[in-house]
Amino acid sequence: MGEFLVSKEGIGYLIMYGSQVFNLDLVITGTIILCIVAVIMYYLVLLLEKKLIKSS
Repeated sequence: MGEFLVSKEGIGYLIMYGSQVFNLDLVITGTIILCIVAVIMYYLVLLLEKKLIKSS
């Protein structure tokens, strides 16, 4: 949340900037990138969890 409000760079900044200047393409692109990163991170944690549970 802090990235959205006070940052000067990054995906959150681009989403906020795009919404302020009514650039819907920038907002949608930033949101899609965030979704892709979230899915990748989810599967990395899932893979790590399976690996740790298997080794226990």
